[in-house]
Amino acid sequence: MKPLKHLLGVFAVLGRWPDWESYFDLSRRGLRVALVVLALCLLPLWVVVMGMQDQRAQLLDTAVARPNLLSFALIIGLWLFSFPALAYLIAMIFERADRTRAWIITRCWSVFALCLVTGLAFGLYLLGVVPFMAANGIAFAAFLGLLAVDIRLLSKVAGFPLGMATLLGCVIMAVGLTFIQLSLSAG
Repeated sequence: MKPLKHLLGVFAVLGRWPDWESYFDLSRRGLRVALVVLALCLLPLWVVVMGMQDQRAQLLDTAVARPNLLSFALIIGLWLFSFPALAYLIAMIFERADRTRAWIITRCWSVFALCLVTGLAFGLYLLGVVPFMAANGIAFAAFLGLLAVDIRLLSKVAGFPLGMATLLGCVIMAVGLTFIQLSLSAG
């Protein structure tokens, strides 16, 4: 596994670089690795949650409340892993099964890159290097950027026309947000 090559591949697949496929392992093994990388997103996202809790504690003048790790892992894991299931469903409905593996692999690595950037921003906030608003702005941009990533990958990797890619990208984001909202309202 060459994580730097795969992270560079994120720029290749989202941009106009030729031969973006050469940056990724598009085999079954590559899919397994991409799903493990998706699970690794929990670490930088935990830093984000801790940064949010730190800011909350400062605003309310209370002690920092550490969220329940199991609840965090379940909620965020459900959000992260709802995509592969949804991708297989979309691929079956629109008869694009031949492109599903590449789509999932590239999306997992793209999400990992966005999570790393966001986690780094909140890590710098927790160290006192950047203000909360800067870290929060990066997180907001990364979240909105995920919609742009989904649209680009749907178009370039999964082969959907731009209009359909935009619609499906919005559906993917809505499903993810629905899982998060249901999880938070149940707890």
